[in-house]
Amino acid sequence: MNSHDTNLEITLKSLDNLQRLEVPINLKQAIKNNFNGNATIKMSTSQKLMLAASLIVLLGLNVVTMKYYFNSTNKNSNFNQDNLVYKEYFSNSIE
Repeated sequence: MNSHDTNLEITLKSLDNLQRLEVPINLKQAIKNNFNGNATIKMSTSQKLMLAASLIVLLGLNVVTMKYYFNSTNKNSNFNQDNLVYKEYFSNSIE
């Protein structure tokens, strides 16, 4: 046997005398109740109002952002993009 096998055997033998840890009865019951669907999540009225307000703000920001984006793309559509890239690329060249 090489040293790796002996280390493996020593490790496996050290596990022989171990015993399982018992789970407390209260914890078992709590876990069983959660998995049976008995646990309910209740939101207070203030939590519901805050959730609704944050959704309204988020949707409002999205609408404003889309409006700004579409207005800016309409203004920039008059430029010839190929010509702009060409000018920017050669603007730093030495003449």
